[in-house]
Amino acid sequence: MKQVEKNEPETMERRDFLKLMGAMGGASVLSSLPLNGQAAAKEIYPAQDITFICYSAPGGSYDLTARSSAPFLAKALREVSKGAKGGNIQVKNMVGGNGAKAAYYMFNDARPDGYTIGDLNRASAYKFMMSQDKLPFDVRDFTYLFSLTTVNRVLISGKRSGITSWESMLAKAKKEPLRWAISSVGGSEHLDTIYVKETVGLNAQLSNWGSTSQAESALIRGDADLHLVAFDFVGGLVEAKEMNLLVSFTEHRIEPSLPCIAEKGFPQIPPNVGGIGGKIVIAPPKLDPEAKRILIAAARKMVVDPGYVEMCKKGGTELTPLFGRDLDNLLEENIKFYTKMAPVYRKYGL
Repeated sequence: MKQVEKNEPETMERRDFLKLMGAMGGASVLSSLPLNGQAAAKEIYPAQDITFICYSAPGGSYDLTARSSAPFLAKALREVSKGAKGGNIQVKNMVGGNGAKAAYYMFNDARPDGYTIGDLNRASAYKFMMSQDKLPFDVRDFTYLFSLTTVNRVLISGKRSGITSWESMLAKAKKEPLRWAISSVGGSEHLDTIYVKETVGLNAQLSNWGSTSQAESALIRGDADLHLVAFDFVGGLVEAKEMNLLVSFTEHRIEPSLPCIAEKGFPQIPPNVGGIGGKIVIAPPKLDPEAKRILIAAARKMVVDPGYVEMCKKGGTELTPLFGRDLDNLLEENIKFYTKMAPVYRKYGL
């Protein structure tokens, strides 16, 4: 075997290795080196559960949407990202400031690694950018992932109100102010209610009940006359004859027996009440590009899943998926509308 002479230069690799061993301790260095010189493989996204931050309380429209969609999105994630070990969706309610607490957390505290996503109310474009509750950041900087459904708004009355139709509502409004319940201050339903009230010129007083379920309870008790709500959220109460459907704020009838607002002489209302993009799924700013790609691909797969489509159909939910530039354009259109309406909303303290 050849002996190394004292004056024989060491190879660069051997010399560096000996220096490293001496500086850090041979055993610790050896234990940290990857086997066979190969770098450890990066885990396939998603490698763990994904938290969905829902800004509304349990039982609300957004909460129910998140929970009913979660297993379908998890299934689609596993199909899109083969070999991923995670992907289950855990819904976490973060209530406060009608979405402000959840938005602040998503913007400032959540990591942009794809393991935290959440929902955003369409009215956030006004509330968090232009109102008295303006947040110290621009909601346009969120990562916008997708919006899957149309929010079809309807006007309902409690059976104790004596209001059974649009016409009987107008007649009662001529005699006394109507008691119009809202679920929370500053949300899209509140802004939509103001827009309808002002456009129609309805004699009504608004009162806040804190949530959709509490507003509907007020109608059942007779403490309120009217409430504007998503159509897919009132089926059971209508069937139980606790509520009357008066009108839909859509361009066409969403069911044969329910008139739409265009038939009542207000075709300008539907584009600005409810509509496409009412419920938007977001992630923190500067989301990891690969996580974004996989999440969007999973959403695209979910909307054609027969089970998900059937669930939406049974619940009266209209699927109208928006991604990418289409979703960005919708956000900009919302901002233009709310900027125009800002003087009106401010009259209501918003």
